[in-house]
Amino acid sequence: MNQEVEPGGSSVKAGPGRMLAQLRLERKLSIADVAQRLKYGVRQIEALEAEEFDKLPGTTFVRGMVRGYAKLLDTDPQPMLEELEQRYVPGEIDLDLRDKGIPFVHSGKRGTRAYLALSVLALIVVAGILYEWSAGAFPWARFASNTAPAQKESKAPPAVQPDAPRAEMQIPTAAAAPSSPVVETPAAPAQQPSGGVGGEARIRLEFDRESWVEIRDRDGKTLMSQLNPAGSRRVVLGRPPLSLVIGNGAAVRLIYNNNPVDLKPYIQIEVARLTLN
Repeated sequence: MNQEVEPGGSSVKAGPGRMLAQLRLERKLSIADVAQRLKYGVRQIEALEAEEFDKLPGTTFVRGMVRGYAKLLDTDPQPMLEELEQRYVPGEIDLDLRDKGIPFVHSGKRGTRAYLALSVLALIVVAGILYEWSAGAFPWARFASNTAPAQKESKAPPAVQPDAPRAEMQIPTAAAAPSSPVVETPAAPAQQPSGGVGGEARIRLEFDRESWVEIRDRDGKTLMSQLNPAGSRRVVLGRPPLSLVIGNGAAVRLIYNNNPVDLKPYIQIEVARLTLN
């Protein structure tokens, strides 16, 4: 009698791993089938069914395997988890699976998606910067790269060498023609020439704030390309049509042949672009 009761008692007290193995056999599934569906290694399933929990990486991992395995076999995982808690007393956990030869299979989709999202965001930012650069949204950098010496005396932009010889020039007298189309005019407007000679037009610029100005004549010749300090004034003579690019356009006053020109309609992103005929 005792020999007949003991097998029944041992089956009732079977561990969670043996319970899962028995259910797997009843459903005619192989260990490889279970491993493929649960995304675990074959050796991990074998260790679980053999209840060799020390070969698996920790209590939380084992509980997750039991729960997923039971759901795959369409059975309640709670009795198996309770039996697991009574039988499994974890010691020090070794998470280095390489020593045990058990491959730990996991999905890297989240990491891949995050990496792709960051890559796309970085490409969008770079593309935006390049577009703004090509469109002239950064006038100081674009003007600096296109700077051409309008005078023989100037070898560097005034922003680098503020004491360069071209910074101060005298007003030409009536007896001598101006040697350069760009001159500084510290005197009152009534003392300035009223216009150019030989079909030339006259541009007068007054700067409330620092501003970079580039002026080209009808032949594309650069008449002015420089950074102008706040409080300064410039007069440029050239043959129209004259193409102008003026940084900080809201802080610059433009007078063309003694007629004031409103720069506001021509300002985009603080830069005014216009052509004077």
